[in-house]
Amino acid sequence: MPGDKQDIQQRLQQLREQYAAKLPDRIASLEQQCLALNLADTASKQYETLVREFHSLAGSGSSYGFPQVSTLAREIETALQEVKTSSAQEIAQLKAKINTKLTSLKLAATSEPH
Repeated sequence: MPGDKQDIQQRLQQLREQYAAKLPDRIASLEQQCLALNLADTASKQYETLVREFHSLAGSGSSYGFPQVSTLAREIETALQEVKTSSAQEIAQLKAKINTKLTSLKLAATSEPH
C-alpha cells in the first residue's frame, strides 16, 4: 500500500507539471481570442466559447496548484459575462479590465505551483 500512495503522488506531480507546461500557451491563445473578439457581439459562438474557456481555467487552476490563475480567470469570466448587460462605455471599461487581468494571468501562469 505505501508504494501505491507514492505512485499516486508521482502521477499527480506529473499531471501538475504537464498542466504547468501547457498553461502559458493556453493563456496566450485565450489572449489572442480576446483581442480578436468583438465584445459587442455576445451572441457569437466565439464569445460563448471564450467565456467557457475562462470558466474551465478558473476551475482547473487551483486544482493544479495555481490559485491565482483560478482567481484571475474567474474575474475575466465575470467581466466577459457583464458585457451582455453593459453600455458601450461600460464595455470599453470592461475591455480595459480584461486586458489588465490577462497581463496578470500571464504572470501567474509562470509562477511556481503551490
